[in-house]
Amino acid sequence: MALYCVDASFTVGWLVRSSLAVVERWRSFFGDDELMAPSLLRAECASVFARQVHAGRIDEGDGRLQVQRMLRIPVRIIDRAPLYSRAFDIARSLGKSKAYDALYLAAAEEEAAELLTIDGGMCDDAKRLGIRATLVR
Repeated sequence: MALYCVDASFTVGWLVRSSLAVVERWRSFFGDDELMAPSLLRAECASVFARQVHAGRIDEGDGRLQVQRMLRIPVRIIDRAPLYSRAFDIARSLGKSKAYDALYLAAAEEEAAELLTIDGGMCDDAKRLGIRATLVR
């Protein structure tokens, strides 16, 4: 069994089939592999689809459908108070003004999970912190 922390970029990439690499990576999970993420995952994914509807890239029905699909993904959501303190510390140590990405890093670190992302900067930050990470393009 492997444990993976999935970020919003990777999750949205799978939902909209943004690249063959993302789809293939998602399909490579075995039945006993576990996906986890901080609670921020759902808010970020919903926000992406709301922005796409607002910009006219997709219609409202498609946006709602994508949000419902996202909610059915078997991801264990973690939301523990110490995670936020650690995310703050990580953001500060990396010189970041926001702690959103740091929350994924803190979750992966706390759970000893491999981070899966399509965000090159987040992948680099994870590796700087000694967190296993894979950049999926």
